[in-house]
Amino acid sequence: MSRATILAAVRQAQGSPLPLPEVPMAALHALPNDAGLPDFIATLDLIGARVIRGHSFTEAATWLRENVPAHASLASNIPELPGTLDLSTITDPHALDGVHTAILPARFGVCENGAVWLDETELGPHRVLPFIAEHLFIVMHASALVATMHQAYERISTINTGFGLFLAGPSKTADIEQCLVIGAHGARGATIFILD
Repeated sequence: MSRATILAAVRQAQGSPLPLPEVPMAALHALPNDAGLPDFIATLDLIGARVIRGHSFTEAATWLRENVPAHASLASNIPELPGTLDLSTITDPHALDGVHTAILPARFGVCENGAVWLDETELGPHRVLPFIAEHLFIVMHASALVATMHQAYERISTINTGFGLFLAGPSKTADIEQCLVIGAHGARGATIFILD
């Protein structure tokens, strides 16, 4: 049987196109939106992220000093937590290979899935930073939480910075036998420092 014959048979076997269903947006907005900080922390714990709570950048700096090897390279986009690399002098993102910890601010977090929103404002000059670093240290204010992804998308619809992403914990992958591997193709660890 020729390729043309097979494709013609496939085309004939297809049914008529159906309109897409209407999404009941009012019902989505009626979902419980009372998730808060305890739910966010529980979700982060479930997805393999470490949660640290503190009241100041001084506490965050202390945690980094005590938990990151002294010789490790740090890339920071938070002025209060300076890194060991000057990101403004790096023009080739390949030069970021070997970064131990990326220190980034998150604009907000989502209680439903533990994701945080990062866009070009938070990422600085190198979008690749959260993907190439071995570990992530993300700082977020406790007041910057939304309950659901529906609320999150409403929030990002007003942000006009261009590139952005939701990031949830360290890199993870699992095979068909449900063997979970953390850090397979991205950060091996993620710490969310929540400023109360």
